[in-house]
Amino acid sequence: MNLLANLSDDEDTRLWQVLPLGDVASFEKLIARTYDMLFQYGCKFSRDKELIKDSIQDVFLEIWEKRACLNVNIPPKAYLLASLRRRLHRLAQRNRLVAVDDFELKGVDFRVEFSAEYRFIESEQDQQTTAQMTHLLNELPKRQKEAVYLRFFNDLDREEIASVMDIHPQSVSNLLQTAFKVLKSQWKTVISIILSIHCA
Repeated sequence: MNLLANLSDDEDTRLWQVLPLGDVASFEKLIARTYDMLFQYGCKFSRDKELIKDSIQDVFLEIWEKRACLNVNIPPKAYLLASLRRRLHRLAQRNRLVAVDDFELKGVDFRVEFSAEYRFIESEQDQQTTAQMTHLLNELPKRQKEAVYLRFFNDLDREEIASVMDIHPQSVSNLLQTAFKVLKSQWKTVISIILSIHCA
């Protein structure tokens, strides 16, 4: 975790810990700081943006209503992401948006699309390399993609990811290790192709 992420998490934690006191200003600041993160995560499960916005609002309303008995010692980012995930899954199940069998995997279709701003990369070769890595990430199975997304795009640790995805921490390690193994294997192939093209 980098220093900026640490500072950001510290501020989120501070705001979270004063919630039981009923500090409205701190609560509003926490919402402002975490809303975009939650919205982006929600978009990975549904294309219905109004549904996602309503679900985020419901998550915060429930937190405010239960603030007196809130566990202030848990990481707020993981708690918020897990709460939104569960709410979207309940709505999906209720509305029959996905088959019941899908819930054996604890989630609906995770549709993250990794992307990169190629226009900021000057070298054409670097653009090709970045595009290929982006493609490889998007080819991962949905649960591996979700674990990678939470780890590297939301800076969550293994226990926090386990909490969000409602799985054992060891399962998180397995998902990440398998994803890295696949990426490493595929990346060797990509490098070989690039070298063969440039050395021909």
